[in-house]
Amino acid sequence: MKESLNPGRRSVLALLLVWSLNAHGSPWADSDDIRLRHSLQLLVDSGYANLNVMAWPISWSSIDRELMLIDRAELPSDRIRTAFDYVQFELRRYKTQTAHFDAGFRVSNRSPLLKQFGDGYTENQEVWGRADFLGSWWALNLRVSAVNGDYDDLPTARADGSYIAGLIGNWVVGAGAIERWWGPGWRSSLILSSNARPVPGIFIRRNSDSEFETPWLSWLGPWSLEMFGGQLEGDRYVPDAKLLGARFSFRPLQRLELALYRTAQWGGDGRPQSFSSLIDLFLGRDNVGDGGITRDNEPGNQLGGVDLRFSFNLGSLPSAFYAQMVGEDEAGGVPSKRNWLGGLESSFGVSDWDVGVFLEAADTTAGGALGDPFFNVTYNHQIYQTGYRYRGRAIGAAFDNDSEIYSLGMRFISPDSAMIKGAVSRLRANVDGIRTANPPSGELYTASVWAVEMAYQNEWRALRYELGCNYYSAELINDYASSGDFQFWLEGTYRF
Repeated sequence: MKESLNPGRRSVLALLLVWSLNAHGSPWADSDDIRLRHSLQLLVDSGYANLNVMAWPISWSSIDRELMLIDRAELPSDRIRTAFDYVQFELRRYKTQTAHFDAGFRVSNRSPLLKQFGDGYTENQEVWGRADFLGSWWALNLRVSAVNGDYDDLPTARADGSYIAGLIGNWVVGAGAIERWWGPGWRSSLILSSNARPVPGIFIRRNSDSEFETPWLSWLGPWSLEMFGGQLEGDRYVPDAKLLGARFSFRPLQRLELALYRTAQWGGDGRPQSFSSLIDLFLGRDNVGDGGITRDNEPGNQLGGVDLRFSFNLGSLPSAFYAQMVGEDEAGGVPSKRNWLGGLESSFGVSDWDVGVFLEAADTTAGGALGDPFFNVTYNHQIYQTGYRYRGRAIGAAFDNDSEIYSLGMRFISPDSAMIKGAVSRLRANVDGIRTANPPSGELYTASVWAVEMAYQNEWRALRYELGCNYYSAELINDYASSGDFQFWLEGTYRF
C-alpha cells in the first residue's frame, strides 16, 4: 500500500496538478470506458488510490494526483500493475496533446433498451466525429453525429457530448451537453445514467477533489462538488422545463465514499419560474399542502438521495459493497418513497487475465423494496406528466419505473487490451401493469424477462472495436422501440 500523505502535502500537490493539467490536458475522463473505471476501482479497492469514483466524468487532475503517489515497483501483482499502466496510458494521452481527434460508428438491428455503464449510444445506427482543443485555461470539445433509429427525435444531426469550459482556480465552469453517471452501480443508476441523451445546459464542478487544508474539514477527505442546470425539450407536457442537479461526494476514509445529491424539474411554460419559486424548491417546499403550496404554485418535481461505496478484502480479493437510495418526495427533510439499488463487486486473476464480477439488484417501485409500494410514483409527476424523462428515455434507470432487476456481470481483461464482458439479468418490468406518463413514453410494458449480454472488445492499431449480442427471453416494448429476441451490434472508435 502506498505511503499516506498529510492533507497539507496533498493540497500543494493538487495545486501543482491543477496548473499542469491546465496547459496540457482534457478536463475529465468520460463515462464510456469500462476498462478505465475497472482499473481505477481496482487501485482504490487495493488501497493504492484515494479519490472519488462513484460519479462520472472524473477529473484527470484527481487521477493524476493519485498516480503520482504510487510507486509502480511496489505494486504486488501483475494485474494491479496492468491497471496502473492502463490508467497512466490514458492519462498521458490527454496530458501530452493539446488537440485530439476521434471518429466512430455504431451499427445495430435494435435501439438499446437496457443501457448500462459504458453504453454511450442511444440509437440503432450512428456515425460521429469529435475534436478536442485545449488552451492554457480553457477546453473546447466539438462532437457531431448523424443518427438513425427507433427514437426518431429529429433532427438526425446531434451535438451531444459537445461543451466549452474554462478553469477558474480549482473550478471548471462551462456549457454543453455532458453525459453524466451518478452512482456506484454497473447495471444502472437510479438518479442520472447514460440511458437518456445528455441534457444541454450550464455547469460548475470542482476540478481536483483534493482535501480541505483546514483541520476542521480535512476529515472529509477528497471531496467533489458539481452543480448544473439544463434545458429539457419543448415537445413535452410542460414544454421547456429545466433540469437542475447538485452532487457532493467525499471520502472520510480511504475505503469509504459517500455522496449526497438532488435533481429537480423546475419551471417551463405555464409554471412558476421566479426566484422565490427556486428558493422554495431548494428548501424542499414543493409538495402540495406544505406551507401554502398549491397545484398552481408548486415549484417543481425533485428527487434526492445518497450513495455509498465501501471497499474491503474478501480473503485476498479487493472487493466493495455499494448502495444507492433515491427518494421521490421529502418527509422530515429526508427523501421518502424510496427506490433502492445495491451490489457487491470483486476482482481476481485467472492466468494473466484480470476478472471483475458484480452482483447487483435494483427496485424502482417507490417504497417497494423495504416497505409498502407506491406504484406509478417513481419518475412520474402530476404536473410534469412527461415525467423524469428526456426525449423518450428515463433520465435515471433504463428500465424505468415500477420494475426490479437482478444482475450478475463479469468482465475479463487481458494485458494486451482485449476485453470480454457479459451479464445475465432477471427483469420484472412495470410490475403493476399501468403506464401513467404522458405518451409517447419510454415506460416499459409489463414483462418478465431474462436478458443475456455478451460482447468482445479489442484494438487494432488505433481502432477500438466491439462486437456484441443481447438475448431476451421475452420482448421488451415501450412507445418507441422493442427489444426483439436478439440484438446485435458493431461499434468502433478510431483515435487519430
